[in-house]
Amino acid sequence: INQSLSSLNVAFGRKIPRTPKGRALERHEIRSLFFTCESDSSAKGLRDAAILGVLLGCGLRRSEIVALDMGSMIYKDRALKVLGKGNKERMAYVPGGAWKRLDKWVEEVRGTHEGPLFPRIRRFDDVTGERMSDQAIYHILETRRVEAGLEMFAPHDLRRTFASSMLDNGEDIVTVKDAMGHSSIATTQKYDRRGDERLKRASQRLDIAD
Repeated sequence: INQSLSSLNVAFGRKIPRTPKGRALERHEIRSLFFTCESDSSAKGLRDAAILGVLLGCGLRRSEIVALDMGSMIYKDRALKVLGKGNKERMAYVPGGAWKRLDKWVEEVRGTHEGPLFPRIRRFDDVTGERMSDQAIYHILETRRVEAGLEMFAPHDLRRTFASSMLDNGEDIVTVKDAMGHSSIATTQKYDRRGDERLKRASQRLDIAD
């Protein structure tokens, strides 16, 4: 059946749009994740809260967040210099709450020396100078999810949450595209969950015949 559908699809010269997988996190879930991190008095608690803030507040990919260095922090703009796909550089402006957590991590634990912004931490709060892997971010999020007692979510769902929140707040899709480091608006549109409600609100704002 799948082969038949594929053949029919090619024959008509159309592509069947992929249904976006995953989900955006709810506000109560985000609060629970932060609470779990901030209830942890170890170095990992501060680091993980900062990582969570940057993932949710800037929509970074796992590969992008582990690639950040201390020099990536632009204090005067409260921003991060991010190296994305295709070695494309962009500025990620960090929301107030996320910046506060990031600054606390740097000031109280990491320090301002050169090296990875979010290094590996061994047992007994041994903060190394080693860069974490993409998989380490997955492990951190999964650990905090279980501790918070939340339903399953993937690391990419934090990026999805960022995009959905920006769109729900009325940001235009080009702005969201640039913030996420997408090369195509079509990719960004997959994160738009507003549906017909968006069209309804747009129509109500028009009021041409009034």
